[in-house]
Amino acid sequence: MRFVNSVRNSAVMLLWQLLNVVAGFVLRTVFIKQLGFDYLGLNSVMESVLMLLSMAELGIGTSVAFALYGPIERGDEAKIGTLMAFYRRVYHVIAIITAVLGLLLVPFLNVITNGAADVIPNVTAIYLLFLTNTVLSYFFSYRRTLVSAYQLHYINSTNENIFLLIKYILQAVVLIVSRNYLLFLVIQICCVFLSNVFIYRKTSKMYPFLRQYRNERLPKEDGTLMRKSVVSLMFQRLSAALVTGTDNLMINSVGLVVMGIYSNYSMIISTISRVLSQVFQSVIGSVGNLMVQDDDQYKYGVYKEMMFINFAVYFTICVVLGSAAERFIHLWVGEAGVMSPWITFVVLMNFYMTGMRQTNILVIDSSGLFNHLRLKAVLEVFINLAVSFLFLMVFQMGVYGVLLGTTVSIAATCLWWEPYVIFKYAFRSSSLPYFIKYGVYFAVTLITAVLSRLVCDQIPGDGFVALILSGLVSFAFAAAAVLLLFGRTREFQSLWARCKGLAAGFHKSKGV
Repeated sequence: MRFVNSVRNSAVMLLWQLLNVVAGFVLRTVFIKQLGFDYLGLNSVMESVLMLLSMAELGIGTSVAFALYGPIERGDEAKIGTLMAFYRRVYHVIAIITAVLGLLLVPFLNVITNGAADVIPNVTAIYLLFLTNTVLSYFFSYRRTLVSAYQLHYINSTNENIFLLIKYILQAVVLIVSRNYLLFLVIQICCVFLSNVFIYRKTSKMYPFLRQYRNERLPKEDGTLMRKSVVSLMFQRLSAALVTGTDNLMINSVGLVVMGIYSNYSMIISTISRVLSQVFQSVIGSVGNLMVQDDDQYKYGVYKEMMFINFAVYFTICVVLGSAAERFIHLWVGEAGVMSPWITFVVLMNFYMTGMRQTNILVIDSSGLFNHLRLKAVLEVFINLAVSFLFLMVFQMGVYGVLLGTTVSIAATCLWWEPYVIFKYAFRSSSLPYFIKYGVYFAVTLITAVLSRLVCDQIPGDGFVALILSGLVSFAFAAAAVLLLFGRTREFQSLWARCKGLAAGFHKSKGV
């Protein structure tokens, strides 16, 4: 049942995400044509600032989700209701804190945006609309955590993607008809708010017992455990937000137009990352359920399968993007939107290294191992800021230097610290086999990507046909590498058997 739930969650999510990926790129194209790179750069800066403000959430949602797995498994409605009441109160406090912190930044907007007010009107109003969207998102959205904990992530995904598609369509119409950026942002606020209200109403019908416990308070011992988890998760969320947010603000210091151009690369990566993250997050309820009831050996077997899936997906995407990304951007926004191949390389390096952490993060979140990663989070931020600043200001390496600082910080901390914690506390075994396997995966990725790029560079032209050929050739390289090098591994064979069993089950259920 766990596997079926995971497949259903992932399949529904993936279909909607693919539809919205296309719609998102159409909207970005309209945005660039109607408003230009200055507005695009400002949009990215505002998102980065609000990302930093959103650190106030500090991982409360993940802590509550972890606390919910046990009560859900036992059918303890009183405990579930009490946890959700606690969650609601905390989110309301966070909304107030975020609003206050956001308003305190208003006098410094011109400095934060690197003088954007000199070229773009209504910067303060634009910022306040972004802030409003962030603050309102804390009302009602806390119920999404409950849906995921019940392994019904496809409900969240369907809801989010329907409203996202509506938002894209309305925003594109507004830009084409009026070029009104403020109205563009108002539509975003309305769609996000209505999406959360819909989930709130649906969960009220699905779990009517929540109303009975809405005024309950957590017992003192539970509150102590929750605070301990939140403090540990705080460091993880702070590090992730600071690394991404400060990178974008540093890039913005190079220039608003440069930020706008880079944001196209960032959008491609963030869109793919969002889709894949949703796929992995759609199984977090199943993994949480697994962690509270199965033995270490079985958990480790499932982990190895998930790690292989993790590798195969990110490996394939990196090989394809390494050969086709620049052609895609050239065809999409023109030659002015294409940056150095070295920037493409380091962007994909960071994407791969971050992506290969997905399985580890999933296990950490669902096993409650946050307490062992506090120092890692602090060091990651410090190294990223120090190295990025050094490369940007001292060595004058521009965007490339900022991104390379992120590469160094990931390699120096996350790459080894997270798996060490997982194997020590979740699987109670040596992490050496993991690092050997990771090294093999990394070498295969690098070699395959280079070979694919060398071949695809021989394809003439920058048009649509050249793009398609580059995509097909690079995908063939990736698929061949996976099948030839890993087709006989236990992980591949186990996954293949699961897929055949699932297909047979669907076949049987349809009476075929």
